[in-house]
Amino acid sequence: MNSTHPTISSPTPEPPFVSGWFALFAIYATNLGVGILFGFQPPLIALVLHREGISGLAIGAITSIATIAVILLGPWYPKLLRSLGLRKSIAYGILLAAALQFVMPLNTSPGFWLILRFISGCGLGLAWIGTEVWLNRIATDRTRGRMMATYATVFAAGVLTGPLLLQWTGTEGSRPFYIGAAALVLTVLPLACLRRGPDGVVDDQEPTSFMGILRVAPTVMLAALTAGLIEAADISLLPVYGVASGLSENTALQLVSIFLLGNVLLQLPIGALSDRFGRKRILAACALVSVIGPLLLPLGMSLPALLWPLLFIWGGTMYGFYTQGIALVGDSYAPHDLAHANTVFVMVYCAGGVVGPSLGGFGMDIWRPTGLVVTLSAAALILWVGLCWEYLRSTRVSRG
Repeated sequence: MNSTHPTISSPTPEPPFVSGWFALFAIYATNLGVGILFGFQPPLIALVLHREGISGLAIGAITSIATIAVILLGPWYPKLLRSLGLRKSIAYGILLAAALQFVMPLNTSPGFWLILRFISGCGLGLAWIGTEVWLNRIATDRTRGRMMATYATVFAAGVLTGPLLLQWTGTEGSRPFYIGAAALVLTVLPLACLRRGPDGVVDDQEPTSFMGILRVAPTVMLAALTAGLIEAADISLLPVYGVASGLSENTALQLVSIFLLGNVLLQLPIGALSDRFGRKRILAACALVSVIGPLLLPLGMSLPALLWPLLFIWGGTMYGFYTQGIALVGDSYAPHDLAHANTVFVMVYCAGGVVGPSLGGFGMDIWRPTGLVVTLSAAALILWVGLCWEYLRSTRVSRG
């Protein structure tokens, strides 16, 4: 174990389920539950409110308010992680979201659901950040890439499971809400079996300020911003781009499915490569693929043999921005700064998710539909240039 990242085990012997493989299983199980809710609740809310005649603007506001909650509550998350500890923070955040699932069927008014989604977002944000801090605390430099890749794969699998679960539960009545809550509770049970988890901080040293966190590793935070921007724009606008390019609605929706499939299946290979060759090198390679990938999309629309592999590879390498970025958080910051650094990373990622669809839509309005792919390529190019500039600067410093 690297000396800068202390283990979570105590000097006295403990049963295997306190740390080690069972602790890792518990973390990934809760991560699966959060992913399921992310894939299950937004379409359920949208379909229920649409059936009741609620406007698309109101539906969009309700589904997106959870992300805004994470941004607004960001400055308070490190304090909560410090006072509660990571295990309790993750469990309380998920159980809060599960409890609100039981409340939602009682009143389906848009204003009431807006409040519930905001509170749910606060709880899920606490669990989200706590999980990533925990993984960065127990990872080593040799395993961090693979551990974060597994984390991302499990989360993406949960997101894909959400709509499948919704197909089974249906959208009528309170049944889907209760089953969604039960799924969340089940995924947090392994965490409850742990006797303890690591604290949110490792010592009493004063953490670096939020602006200081940004200055320590600006390209890492740029990776978070680019990941959130491109991911949200793709999920929202790829179907629109497909229809505008002459595809049927069903085929256009498949564009997103293949893109997300790349997220699920390529993170482990990317993580293994980053552990071997260096995270910033692999991040730069992912950025370069994401510069070229969108520009090939117009050609792929007329060549199905190119389209599906292109979306699969582009989707996987694009999400590598997040997985390698969060691994770089563990590499770049001292243990006492991990909670703050991880919180800033997630806040920046969420900010990218808020502006991404609007920016991509603006590009399409200017140059329909090609403006979308140009916007996405330009965003990845900025990250790639930033990484190259940082590499050249560090090379000059080492030679000087």
